[in-house]
Amino acid sequence: MKKFIIRVSTFILLVAILDALFGFAMGRISERIDIGGTGRDNNICDKITDDIIVFGSSRAEHHYNAQMISDSLGQSCYNAGEDGCGIILAYGRLLMLLDRYTPKTILYEITPSFDYLHEGKDYHKYLYKLKRHYDRNGIDSIFWDVDRTERYKMQSGTYQHNSSFLQNLIVYFLGISTDIGIKGYRPLNGEMDTMKIKSGKLAYDSSNGYRYDPFKMQYLHKFLQKSEGQNLIFVVSPMWYEMDTLVLEPIKEICKEHDIPLIDFSNDPKYVHNNRYFKDGTHLNAIGADEFTHDLIKELRKQKVFQY
Repeated sequence: MKKFIIRVSTFILLVAILDALFGFAMGRISERIDIGGTGRDNNICDKITDDIIVFGSSRAEHHYNAQMISDSLGQSCYNAGEDGCGIILAYGRLLMLLDRYTPKTILYEITPSFDYLHEGKDYHKYLYKLKRHYDRNGIDSIFWDVDRTERYKMQSGTYQHNSSFLQNLIVYFLGISTDIGIKGYRPLNGEMDTMKIKSGKLAYDSSNGYRYDPFKMQYLHKFLQKSEGQNLIFVVSPMWYEMDTLVLEPIKEICKEHDIPLIDFSNDPKYVHNNRYFKDGTHLNAIGADEFTHDLIKELRKQKVFQY
């Protein structure tokens, strides 16, 4: 029995050591990557000190030409939007930015499904880009809010990197990766395939009412609190589908309460159903993104909401 206990203890200790070594090694490898998604994440969390930061989902990442904004407004800009994510990741990235510096202006692309609509209670999918930043100021509490057991899971170095280690090894040793974009902006090239869209469909449908997610709303208000004193501007970029504007009521109320500008291009007739500007029903292509960025800059100047 004594030998068995020793063997089990030795095995557990060995596993713990290997896990710690794996986590340490992957952490160092990830920090050194300067291309692809991890390189872009490193830029956002550790390097950028731009005046204007774009936050939001894939519609932020693919719609805002950061270099065009910089050239037109005379202040540096970086696009920190992220595919498939919204307010939870944006809040975490804002915390990491504020640990280093304070941006002058934040442009936040509102995507209701990621920022305040109810989609179920599994928020783990929004954490994958924050895993390796778990030990930074305030990030751990986001994990605990999502799932109390995360405070135990995140003690494992393997768990911290389980969703990215293979990709990061390929990028680090073989240099095979997607581009980090132009100042974080990743344009979508090509034209829309009309066979993949449904004509007459609305971007959101209020026939059964909208369910607002209290957890996302909580983080939306946390984002507002942390960005207090900065020039925060909410934007809704164009959609091919016509948008049911009722879905924007919560953000309109927040903007009214906190005196935050809301610039809404969702139903701009210049873009709605205009195939030339879109890659799909919800994402602009490179041509559309440049056109939208140009129109956004004009609107910022017109409304005098940009602090020079």
